[in-house]
Amino acid sequence: MHGEYKVPGGKLVVVDLDVEGGALRNVRVAGDFFLEPDEAILAIDAALEGA
Repeated sequence: MHGEYKVPGGKLVVVDLDVEGGALRNVRVAGDFFLEPDEAILAIDAALEGA
């Protein structure tokens, strides 16, 4: 699955994922935003994996 959301005048958030057996797999969140530390986006992806 692929989804995108852009807040008018704001940032874009993009999510790519698969659903297997009712659980999220291969989750990747991206977009035109910044997070600190850089590894935070990987933690978000990992937290959603299997949900």
